[in-house]
Amino acid sequence: MAYRSDLENLDEDGYTQLQFSSRPVSSEKGVLSSSCPPNWIAHESSCYLFGISLNSWNENKRQCSQLDSYLLKIDSSKELEFITKQVSFQPDNSFWIGLSRAQAEGPWLWEDGSKFSPNLFQIRSTVTQENSSHNCVWIHVSIIYDQHCSMPSYGICEKKLSK
Repeated sequence: MAYRSDLENLDEDGYTQLQFSSRPVSSEKGVLSSSCPPNWIAHESSCYLFGISLNSWNENKRQCSQLDSYLLKIDSSKELEFITKQVSFQPDNSFWIGLSRAQAEGPWLWEDGSKFSPNLFQIRSTVTQENSSHNCVWIHVSIIYDQHCSMPSYGICEKKLSK
C-alpha cells in the first residue's frame, strides 16, 4: 500500500482525521457484501460517511449532495442506536443531520420534506436569547440539539445501498 500525504485529511489543528472503512452488512438472511464506497460505513440498508470537514449545515448538505447522498435521516430506533454509537467515538465533535426548519416556530422537516416524528427522539433546545433562531439539528455524543445553521460542524452523509 502506497503512503499518501493528503492535506485534506488533516483537521484544523493538523491532526489526521479518522477514516472508517466499510464492513459487511448483516441482515436476517445472513451477511450481504457491502457496496459502500471506501471510507463509508455500512449499516442495514444504508452507507454512512462521518465528518468530511467543519462547515455550516448548508455546506454539509451540499457536500453530501456532491457525493450522491444526503444529510442523515434517522428512520428507526436501530438506526439512531447505530449513529449514537458511531458519534460516541468522537466525543469532541458534533455532527449535522438532515433535519431543519424554515422559521423558529415552524415544523422540523427532513431533507426529503418528510415531517420529523418526536416519538423517535427529542430535540434539545440550545436557544439562550429570545431573538435567536436555531433552525438546524446536530447530534453530539448521544444527544440531539437544535443549533444555528451557520455554526461550523461535521456532517453525516447517508446513501441507500443499491439493491
